[in-house]
Amino acid sequence: MSEKQNTLEFSIPSSRDQLVEKTIEEIKKHTYLDPLFDAAFKAFLSDEEALVNFLNGVFHLNEDNKIESVVIKNSEINIIFPSAKQFRLDIRAKTSKGICINIEMQKARPDYFVDRILLQQSAFMLQSKYEWDKLNFGDLPSCLTKEERAEREIHRYEVPPTYAIWICDFSIGKQKSFRGDWAVRNKKGLTLTDKMMYILYDLTKFNKPYKKITTTEDRWLYLLKYAGKAENLPDFNNSIIAKAINRILVNRASEKLIREQANDMVWTEEELDHLALLEVRAEKKGLKQGLEQGRVEMALAMLADNEPIGKIVKYSHLPESKILELKASLMGDAIK
Repeated sequence: MSEKQNTLEFSIPSSRDQLVEKTIEEIKKHTYLDPLFDAAFKAFLSDEEALVNFLNGVFHLNEDNKIESVVIKNSEINIIFPSAKQFRLDIRAKTSKGICINIEMQKARPDYFVDRILLQQSAFMLQSKYEWDKLNFGDLPSCLTKEERAEREIHRYEVPPTYAIWICDFSIGKQKSFRGDWAVRNKKGLTLTDKMMYILYDLTKFNKPYKKITTTEDRWLYLLKYAGKAENLPDFNNSIIAKAINRILVNRASEKLIREQANDMVWTEEELDHLALLEVRAEKKGLKQGLEQGRVEMALAMLADNEPIGKIVKYSHLPESKILELKASLMGDAIK
């Protein structure tokens, strides 16, 4: 190994803690926290006023039937899965009309993505059913009357409406538009139940320019997509949106929030598993050139997300000189 290579390796952060510190430095160079990562996403939307406004936009509700209030609930659920990542939801809420809603921000596409949605929705429905039963029947005495037993039997398998909203920063192949509304239907298109709904947003297909943003739904999607790279965000003359934007201003964010954001931006165990999978697949093909191309593509994607140079070197396994070359190329393309 050459002296130059030794110097390069020495400059790479050797622990996750060091990567977090480097990421904090990078975050503080920006105007806004990027809501495509969990910490900022929750700061942006985990507010009752903002969440009500967002959901009314998502469901296209007018003044006559709009959601008036929501209760933001603990994101953890009781269902246990044998995975490296603790199973929890991003934002879990219940509306004033009893609708249970799970909102997920998904930055990277995992294998079996649809299976993951179904698995999470199943767990979410079970948790919602558990809480619904506890609320309605949890305080019943041990010695029940005939009427109380009959009432409990009627509702034994009743579940509350559970809707899932997934905001994805990657292409959803089966969707031609930025929004897809999915449900359980038969081959003729007849919906089995209205109590389960999946709304999937593909931010890569949301390309409306600022001047064409007209709906509440559009406003929130526009902000989610561009906040991480923007120097100035529009509040659309909406006080609720203005408050949400203020919550992700870097110079107003607490050190705790910034550190949580940095931890989200440094690769998690789940993301490291995904990275290992990509490398194993490339290696199995026996194509060194293919592996190198995969690393370049990874580096370009991380540069586009304004990841720290040290972090890109660590996970792409490319030399720093190559990363800087790619960065210069990207900047040149942007100028053109």
